[in-house]
Amino acid sequence: MQVIIHQWAFNGNFDQLASLPRQELVNDWFGYDVEPSAEFAFATDGEFLWFLASRSKAATIHPEARPGQFQPELWRYDLAEWFMAAGDGTNYWEFNLAPNGAWWACAFSDTRRANEDIPAPLAVDTKCILTDEGWCAMARIPLNELRGVDIRDCKLAATFILDTPDQIFLTTADDLSGNPDFHRPDCFCTPILK
Repeated sequence: MQVIIHQWAFNGNFDQLASLPRQELVNDWFGYDVEPSAEFAFATDGEFLWFLASRSKAATIHPEARPGQFQPELWRYDLAEWFMAAGDGTNYWEFNLAPNGAWWACAFSDTRRANEDIPAPLAVDTKCILTDEGWCAMARIPLNELRGVDIRDCKLAATFILDTPDQIFLTTADDLSGNPDFHRPDCFCTPILK
């Protein structure tokens, strides 16, 4: 599934992000229907990458996750993620966003090999809406802090882990063979910039 990145000719904001058309993931890793579906949107204003994820179902959130704060191991609970790989190399980023706006990020120099020389972005800003009926989480990440990848020449995958403790795995990546594994940069797609 190709991911759309909306290009803004002006400085973005969370209200504009929330108003964008959303793409849906309606099946899990094994092809089973996901009800309700998970939704996402990407945008860029040339300075930031904007990411929105939502679902019309209550989420199970990491107990130590705090809105807007860096938190390891978010993947053990419900979350949305994106993976962005360099168009011509092995570098890629993983970004995790919890339904309450907590986040985590890591640069990789190769598949599952963290690049210790590149720190997580410092100026990440998040916003969330949590209700008993669902959630919407949004993040703004500075492009200049995503060292090793270029949004103009990249491959991208949006992913979700949902329904904790009986986790299901959703992705836009093309290869869904074997057990769920989002760390497959060769399977990420070139996004459509529109």
